[in-house]
Amino acid sequence: MIKIFSELKGNEQKTIILVAVLTLAVIFGYINLLLIPQAKKIIRVFSSAAKVRNDLMAAEALVARKDALVKTIEDYNKKIGRYEKTLPTEAGLPTLLEDLAEMAKDSKMRIVGIVPAAGKEGAARAGQAYREIPIAISAKSGYHELGRFLSRLQNCDRFMKVADIQVKGGKAAGNKHDVEILVLTYVLLEGK
Repeated sequence: MIKIFSELKGNEQKTIILVAVLTLAVIFGYINLLLIPQAKKIIRVFSSAAKVRNDLMAAEALVARKDALVKTIEDYNKKIGRYEKTLPTEAGLPTLLEDLAEMAKDSKMRIVGIVPAAGKEGAARAGQAYREIPIAISAKSGYHELGRFLSRLQNCDRFMKVADIQVKGGKAAGNKHDVEILVLTYVLLEGK
């Protein structure tokens, strides 16, 4: 190594070349060992910062729409409540029978019996979300009371239809008749 330095003392051109090569080696080492890895880290940080910034802007937009989203959720909950009233599950059948009795009472009909028509339930077809339930209603009623009751059935929140009506003359009172009504309602099948 001392020999190399002693040769360079007299030769300025070799000294300049050696200094230039060493300078280039130091610059190359600095670029490869320090600058490029730091640049990659900075790029990764900027990239993740951009993603965080986008996520933050999306979150701020959601927060700004919070009231509208809460209102939408409330509207959907109200719709679900209406749909559950319109097409309840089989667990709601006793409530329906009570509602039918109340409608008849409000219409001034005297109920003799309200029961689900045994053995006449409609079978749910494959892929169907509901099942038809027939309900037999026996009552004593005049024509006007029967008309009011049928009007209430038609205006009820639930899906119901009158499948059959039979009116027979009453034996005791001339304006009261024996009425047999078959009402079809529908229930939502569990898990649908």
